Amino acid sequence: MLEYPINIVVESLPLGNLLLDKADKNYSEKLATLNQIQEITDDFVLENSKEVKVSPKLAIIYIKETRDVIPQVVQDFIELAQDVFEVFLLDLEFLENFSGYFGAFNARLKNGEMVGFAQAVLFVEEEELLRFKGVYSVAEFKTPEVLLEKLKKNIGIYAYKDLISYQDNICQYHHRREKHCARCVDVCPTFGVSNEDNLMELIFSPIDCIGCGACVGVCPTNCLEYEELPKEGLGEIIEQYKGQKVFLCDTQNYEALVSQNKVLPPDFLPLVLSNLLILNENDLLSIVQTSGYAVVVYTQHLSATMKFLNNITQQIYKQDSIVAVQQVESLAQIAFKLPQIEPYFYKNRYNKPYRESFAQRLQYMVKEKDYGLAKSVSNSHLHKESVFYGEIKVDTQKCTLCLSCVGACNVNAIFARSDDFSLRFNASLCTTCGYCVTSCPEDAMDLGKEGIALKPEWFKSKELAKDEPFLCVECGEIFSTKKSIDKVMSMLGESFANDSKKLKTIQCCPDCKVRVMLNV
Repeated sequence: MLEYPINIVVESLPLGNLLLDKADKNYSEKLATLNQIQEITDDFVLENSKEVKVSPKLAIIYIKETRDVIPQVVQDFIELAQDVFEVFLLDLEFLENFSGYFGAFNARLKNGEMVGFAQAVLFVEEEELLRFKGVYSVAEFKTPEVLLEKLKKNIGIYAYKDLISYQDNICQYHHRREKHCARCVDVCPTFGVSNEDNLMELIFSPIDCIGCGACVGVCPTNCLEYEELPKEGLGEIIEQYKGQKVFLCDTQNYEALVSQNKVLPPDFLPLVLSNLLILNENDLLSIVQTSGYAVVVYTQHLSATMKFLNNITQQIYKQDSIVAVQQVESLAQIAFKLPQIEPYFYKNRYNKPYRESFAQRLQYMVKEKDYGLAKSVSNSHLHKESVFYGEIKVDTQKCTLCLSCVGACNVNAIFARSDDFSLRFNASLCTTCGYCVTSCPEDAMDLGKEGIALKPEWFKSKELAKDEPFLCVECGEIFSTKKSIDKVMSMLGESFANDSKKLKTIQCCPDCKVRVMLNV
């Protein structure tokens, strides 16, 4: 299983300096910039705060070739392992349940027997079990000896960190009546984050988290934060790249480039992050607009977020803002024709859902023109990513302005105005979760996820529906809307037809309703 390094230790700091050409006349200036970036990064490095003891108890999970025959390859591995490990053989066909975590796994067999162990080796193909840290497939290792060495190194105290923090109050899964978002779970390659649909709660397992950051990058509301580089810290780093051509890569690729003695052309300044999956579309646009150039990313495949940003800049500037490269040697040619992007130094609002900041940045790009539709990106092969933007439409004949949709929206994309009894919608803030649609009792709403309409109206609220105020027939105070009362009258009017008091209470405010019923 691929594990993303949390920190990288190189012979000299700052991170990224080994890609600089010392013959570059601006070498000292670039090194000073990387030193500033390193200082920012170091401020957020977490200490190991948790630990677990890993005993030499090892489970080997396999399937018998015939009824009573253990495969020879399994027998050979047992013979190698039993000098160090207490080995438990588990036939997958008799395994009923697998639970626990690295250092403390439990397997329940169909005969009711429970087996406890610290690590496990799979001689079968079982993708779900490989999501656990401490569970390894023999197929991932060149030789049995290499695998055994890995298992031996794990014995002892394993220390780990709480890399991901979580705010449930702005989560679009937590305690909702319907499931409309669990994107963090969908993209997690391990059990770092999982969900309990019976409770509608997310479950975080720091010990299983590999720090890939994918959950942070796909979260539509900023309810997840990567604590080793929070968004405020990332923003400080991005500011160091004003007017610079950026070469963006993760630490894993950085290590590979350094091992090959690669250096960048003098036109580029490296931006090395522990991982790139933490970057949402606002982060990427921040880098582009601060740099003033399209960003070069060292990758084989652009993420869905990167593709979406290119959809936007293709519509507005007729050019990509994110350029993928696989060979450092090609950078010299790219440097001369790297697209320039209109710079913008807007400060992101880190205490708000990131789409508010993204809308501000896009609005600056669009100004007063109409650039057409920047299409959403779905079904990316990379980490099951998708980026959706869209609009809500309301059937005004059905809508009673009950405001259930307003209560369902936790990013303030849908809101009501009390001064004119209108229901309004700001598409630029909408995460297209769809919770408002299923919350509507009148089935009056429809959600489209086509993308962003790059025109000024997209960034302003528009009226979805409107009604007249309804005045209490007793005191004359406004307490509801005409459509709401008409709806209730249509439902209860016939039942209350022979009871004038009850019929009247439908048209009364809460205070007057009591007085009418009690003849006060």
